[in-house]
Amino acid sequence: MGKNPEMSPRVAKLLKAQKGKCTHCKMYFRENDVLEVDHIIPKSKGGRNEYKNLQLLHRHCHDTKTANDSSLGTKSGCNSAKPKPLIKPEWYWIDDMLVMRYA
Repeated sequence: MGKNPEMSPRVAKLLKAQKGKCTHCKMYFRENDVLEVDHIIPKSKGGRNEYKNLQLLHRHCHDTKTANDSSLGTKSGCNSAKPKPLIKPEWYWIDDMLVMRYA
């Protein structure tokens, strides 16, 4: 995934440093996962915008982490702490695994 030309250098660097795993759930990232860059120490609590304070998380892990650390989740434009409206689920197969996403 880190060699995808559409991936930002920051995400590629974090993906490589984390060896392809989400630091929250410890699961490997898959091609269709939604990834978000997270501040380990939230900016609203004095965290800095440096690589050593950044981690790559699945979107749902980022939502959980943001809710648990009681950060505002909006100081730097992040709005993942607020659930996004769900339209309808779509089910599809990837290899032999059934996957759901919201359109």
